[in-house]
Amino acid sequence: MRLVHGSMTDPAGARAGDLAAAQGRLVAAVLPDPAHPLRAPLPWLPLARGASLGQLATHLATSQSAQALQAGAALPAMAFDPAAAREAVDLAGAVARQWWSLQAQWVDGLAELAQEMGEVRQANTVSKFVDQEVNLVQQGLALVSSQATATVRLMENIQVNLAWWVGQRARPPA
Repeated sequence: MRLVHGSMTDPAGARAGDLAAAQGRLVAAVLPDPAHPLRAPLPWLPLARGASLGQLATHLATSQSAQALQAGAALPAMAFDPAAAREAVDLAGAVARQWWSLQAQWVDGLAELAQEMGEVRQANTVSKFVDQEVNLVQQGLALVSSQATATVRLMENIQVNLAWWVGQRARPPA
């Protein structure tokens, strides 16, 4: 029989031991591994992810409390300081510009995705059609993911900058 590449008799890229190797990797992922002590075995993943989230929540609560105490001490003194009011307005303006920039990136990403979706491509097989559609979904998910990450990063930067500014204002002048 003559082999035809990509047919059912000769699947592209398949080798005799592929399934066994994949099953071996799955078993290795399920069991504890002393060579990788920071990697949790598969059955423990929900617990490990929960512990990671708990550590993050503890860190956030601690830093938020410290920043709130610092702001509480500094704000009464800044209430009648015209320089502090100007700095606060400048900081608010910088935050607004960053949010508008983030919004512009979102709209640009949506426009690019809309253009891509509007291009009618010919597919002569179902697999090519599915590949094109899945690619569009992946692009949409990548846009949402990058936008969410950028938004959270901006929120963290605002918090850090505000805490630094309040900390500078809380110190007595030298």
